[in-house]
Amino acid sequence: MSRRVAEIAALSIHFDVDEDRPDWPTVGIEVNGRNPFEAVASGWRGFDPADMFGPEQPLLPIHIGRRVAVHRCSCGEPGCGVIAPYITRSADGRRISWSDFRDYVGVFSGPVRDDVTGEDGEPWELPAIHFAAEQYEAEVRRAAADRSWETPRRVMARLVEQRMRDRGLGLTPDFRLGWVSPARQADGVDLAFEPVDTRPRSGPRQVLLRIPCDTADPHRAAGEIVHRLSATAPEDRIWTFGWGWQE
Repeated sequence: MSRRVAEIAALSIHFDVDEDRPDWPTVGIEVNGRNPFEAVASGWRGFDPADMFGPEQPLLPIHIGRRVAVHRCSCGEPGCGVIAPYITRSADGRRISWSDFRDYVGVFSGPVRDDVTGEDGEPWELPAIHFAAEQYEAEVRRAAADRSWETPRRVMARLVEQRMRDRGLGLTPDFRLGWVSPARQADGVDLAFEPVDTRPRSGPRQVLLRIPCDTADPHRAAGEIVHRLSATAPEDRIWTFGWGWQE
């Protein structure tokens, strides 16, 4: 009896930009030229490019495989639902597979979460997808190197984050930098700080600051923002720039 050979698909990645939200594009995934999720989750969207192609490189399989959220609810909140396959590499290294697609509610905040098991989620009616590793990895590397989606405001936010991390600049000794993004409907950036101690604790689990800046050049703007924060005493940063927190 002949053994059935899995069909090999081609991955292609692009960036979707909403004219009303140019600073927040999403990653579009196509398999053999088509959106593989449209039939089961019409209107759902991809993740932000910075999340999908960040340091964790979610789309590249690790040696034991891992579950990765590659698509999320149409509202943009992965906590409302995701399409999360298990991404693995074949023993001979020539094939990368997406299998066991599952939906999780209230679990993912980004593409990767280490403590997720298959039993936690609800299965999607999607067949496994198999890619030639060489084509797949080349496409992921190409997309990761493509910064065409990055607006000047996104460049500014990225530079602020890089410079703050290089300096070890945080909020207080108890709160470290979580993320930086362009301020919503305002000039400047929003910054989120998270507790250094991740154990259950009282008090906020995220503190939000907004540092205004209307300088057009993103490099100059980033320098001005970092200078304003570093020139403000740690105990005064919340009162000077704070605009919210999450319990």
